[in-house]
Amino acid sequence: MKSKTLLTLVASFLLPLAATHAVEAAPSSAEEKNSAKPLRILCVGDSITAGYTDNPIWNVPFEFGYRQGLFERLQKAGYQFQFVGDSPEPWDGRFGVPKNSPSPDLRAIGQDRHEGHGGWNTAQVLQHIDQWIAKSQPDIVLLMIGINDAGRPPTAENLKGIVEKIVAARAQAHVVVAQITPLLKFTQSIADYNTSIRDTLVPAFQQRGCKVSSVDQYRNMLKPDGTIDPGLFSNKINHPNATAYDRMAQTWFEEIQAIFPSVKK
Repeated sequence: MKSKTLLTLVASFLLPLAATHAVEAAPSSAEEKNSAKPLRILCVGDSITAGYTDNPIWNVPFEFGYRQGLFERLQKAGYQFQFVGDSPEPWDGRFGVPKNSPSPDLRAIGQDRHEGHGGWNTAQVLQHIDQWIAKSQPDIVLLMIGINDAGRPPTAENLKGIVEKIVAARAQAHVVVAQITPLLKFTQSIADYNTSIRDTLVPAFQQRGCKVSSVDQYRNMLKPDGTIDPGLFSNKINHPNATAYDRMAQTWFEEIQAIFPSVKK
C-alpha cells in the first residue's frame, strides 16, 4: 500500500511538470512560424518599375523589367518573399499590351505585384504613397521615381515627402531610395537629383535613425568609361533593355541581401 501511495505521489508531481514543459514549448513553435513569414517587397515608381520596354510597339520583349531578375535571384538565394502592390500595368493596355509571353510569368505565381505607373512623377507618387503603404504593409520599399520630373527638374522635396510618409506610416520598413536611371541624353538635373539623394536626403534620414538607404541605378546604364550607353535602352529615350534591367535587379538584390541576410526559407 505504501508503495502504491508513493507511486501516486510521484505521478501527481511529474504530471504538472510535463504540462508546464508542454506549455513552454509552444512559444518556440510560434516564433518559428513568425520567422517563416515572407518578406513583403513593395516596388514603387514609374514605367521602369512596371517594366516597360519599347511600348506601344512592344517589339522588345517584356520580361517584368527588373522585377523578374530580382525574383529569380531571391528565389535562388532561398528567400521566402512576396511582391506586393496593385498596379495593373502594363496589362491594362494603357500603353499597349506586350506581345510576348514572359517566362517565368510572374502573374501565374502571384508575384506580378508592384506600384509602377507609367508616366508618373514624384508629385503623383506623393499623393498615393499613404494608401499603398497602408494596404501592402511592406517590410522593404524599393523606391525609384523622378525621371518623369526631368526638365522641371526632378523635385527633391517631393521625394523627401514620399520617404517621410513611408517612415511615418511604417517605421519598421526599410526604404531603399534609388539614384534614378538616366535619359539617353545626359541631363544635368538628373545628375543633380541623384547627388542630392546620395549626399543629402538619405544621410539626413539615417541621422534620425530611420531605416533608409540608397542604391545607384544610374551606373547600370553606363559604359565602362562612365558615359551613357545607348545600347542599353529599349526605346532610345528612357526605358532599359533586358541587359540593363538585369543589372538593376542585381543592384536591388545586393541591397536586400545586406539588409536581410538571414530571411530565408
